[in-house]
Amino acid sequence: MGERVVLGRKGTSSMVKIRWTEKAPDGLNDIGDAEEMGATWEGDELVTHDFEGFVEQYGYYESNDYMSDND
Repeated sequence: MGERVVLGRKGTSSMVKIRWTEKAPDGLNDIGDAEEMGATWEGDELVTHDFEGFVEQYGYYESNDYMSDND
């Protein structure tokens, strides 16, 4: 398991569902997308243990070549 990187923290109101950290890739604004890329909740923090892989996968996702596996 790699280094634990916090991408976001649960927001303090119903209007703000998450507060993204400076580590979150630019353009990441959907919790579902982050979870699809492998981020998981640990308490109130959305984290990844493979930051390089997460950023690579997110870049691929943003390139519009990504197709999710619905199986």
